[in-house]
Amino acid sequence: MMRRSGAPVWISVIALTTATPAIAQESPVDVIRERNQSVQALVATVEGDEAFGPTRDRLKDEINSLIDFTELSTHALGRYWEERSSAEKDDFVSVFRELVRNSSVRKLGVHRADSVVYDAPEVTGDQATVTTRAYKDEQSVEIVYHMVEKGAEWRAWDVIIDGSSTVRTYRDSFYREIRASSFTAMLNRLKERLAEEGDSGA
Repeated sequence: MMRRSGAPVWISVIALTTATPAIAQESPVDVIRERNQSVQALVATVEGDEAFGPTRDRLKDEINSLIDFTELSTHALGRYWEERSSAEKDDFVSVFRELVRNSSVRKLGVHRADSVVYDAPEVTGDQATVTTRAYKDEQSVEIVYHMVEKGAEWRAWDVIIDGSSTVRTYRDSFYREIRASSFTAMLNRLKERLAEEGDSGA
């Protein structure tokens, strides 16, 4: 649960699909709290900083159950999103989702906290912002969730950890790669990275 700097681990977030689905009456804070409690309960069964086998797969699902990957992808690609065909968008979301899911279980220590404080949500229409503070070993980290309501579910499309935005971090990286080559070349590199992680069991 704790992360002080660097690229977010989905995330790490903590503080990022088997969590209990949100219902319309459930607030954004309730959704985040329930997800965090589910993740912490599962992490508590793991010794060390890495899980394996079925537990690792369950953690990927729980940690990332909060994330709307289509929204995350849309914001992360920014102006390049609308230029893509439907097939390209689907392909990108699929690859990006798996990379984020793999990243989320590499360092389970970021998901451990002694306590978490949740501020009241700021809700405007179908958008919400929730600020939380996680405490561990006399250190704290501020985690801000930007969320969207679709149907009866609140899901996050950005997580800002101590001022570091997940969307902005990925967008800056994607923009650099696209400007240096092309969207297709960048996507191919992401696919190669995903294949390498699969070969290594990441």
